[in-house]
Amino acid sequence: MKIIDEYFSRNQSSFKAYEKAKELLPSGNTRSALYWQPFPLCMRRGTDSHIWDVDGNERIDFNYNNTTLILGHNHPKVIEAVRAQLEYGTVLGAATETEPRLADEILGRLKSGDKIRFTPTGTEANMQAIRMARAYTGKPLIAKCLGGYHGSWDAVPMMPDASDIPRSVKDNTLYFPYNDAVAAEALIKKHRDQLAVVIVEPTMRDMTPRPGFLEVVRDVTEDNDVLLVFDEVISFRLSYGGAQGLYGVSPDITAMGKIIGGGFPVGAYVAKEEYMSPLSIPDVKLPETASPRLGFSGTFNAYPLAMVAGLAVLKEMKNSRYDDLAKIGEEMRTGLRRVFEEECINVFVGGVGSFFSVSWTDGEVYDHVSSMKVDRGLFHVFNLGMMNRGVFILGHPNISVVQTGQDIQVALEAARATVRDMKFLIRERAPTLISASALADK
Repeated sequence: MKIIDEYFSRNQSSFKAYEKAKELLPSGNTRSALYWQPFPLCMRRGTDSHIWDVDGNERIDFNYNNTTLILGHNHPKVIEAVRAQLEYGTVLGAATETEPRLADEILGRLKSGDKIRFTPTGTEANMQAIRMARAYTGKPLIAKCLGGYHGSWDAVPMMPDASDIPRSVKDNTLYFPYNDAVAAEALIKKHRDQLAVVIVEPTMRDMTPRPGFLEVVRDVTEDNDVLLVFDEVISFRLSYGGAQGLYGVSPDITAMGKIIGGGFPVGAYVAKEEYMSPLSIPDVKLPETASPRLGFSGTFNAYPLAMVAGLAVLKEMKNSRYDDLAKIGEEMRTGLRRVFEEECINVFVGGVGSFFSVSWTDGEVYDHVSSMKVDRGLFHVFNLGMMNRGVFILGHPNISVVQTGQDIQVALEAARATVRDMKFLIRERAPTLISASALADK
């Protein structure tokens, strides 16, 4: 296939790096989300909206470490903040001044909480938030959306049939479809006496909430004494106050990560002080000591470099910048729809704000079941073709503030050329994606 042959020819050093990595790592990889066939690119550096691989190929980035770098690569304010902190040290084995500064910035953006705890990753933020909810309510069950991703830990597999998790653990997790308010309400009411918490991504990766879905989940959890967690690890970049600010629905607990660390490992969760009471350490007089009900710790909790980098990012992200991102995101979505329509290909182009996506199906993608109708092979070949044309668009495509109109035009032209190269494959694998008029002309 032309696209795959060209990919090999352009990326020989990446291929050699992959072959060497396979000798040391399972499938030559430590992060499965960034593996793709026939081999992943090996990146060397990034500046603004551009990245370079070990072959010297330059590409426009529309991935930004899966939505992390909202200011783009190596933003000068972030680099300045990190260099200044490095003069004082990396980690100091005690609290630092950096933690409350970032805490104050985040809490000023959210109406839903007045206390925050930091973790090294979004996975741990979700894990601790759910354990805290269980401790506060005294109830064992949790509920989540089918296909929802809340990190790699036992209680929250994307699907109930996960083979690597004990039955005794899976029995405590309930599922309902994203965007199905009726099913969510029925499940929550049925299990209210044992249900501690519901966890939902307000925008489930590339899917957006249908009108009323988040509102129903909020109302029914509140009415039935069940806590609600919004996993905003990805979606916090949608507005000054995250997805909850964009949609006007406030959870009891918010989990975060990605942009709040400025490119360094980070996670956090926010809640009212009442819900965080299991974390509080009782005041006692020496020589007595006391411990919290939940004694979460971590060597890199509130990692100072992440704290200063995250603060530098959020200080740059004023309200108007989110509006600008949304405009560029809409320009990208509109442009992609036009390209596919003019090329007589029926696909679903989705997203909101700074997110966009191309799903190789002729129906709307609105929940896990509909997402499984996407032709993953076409999705993959399209990404390879875009890489061949200087556009890095792997997984969770997004816009950052450094994106230019020229970046968008290059991406749209690359999409058109790639689709033309793929038409024979589309006819072979998914002829229903080709419009009837185009088939008739053929």
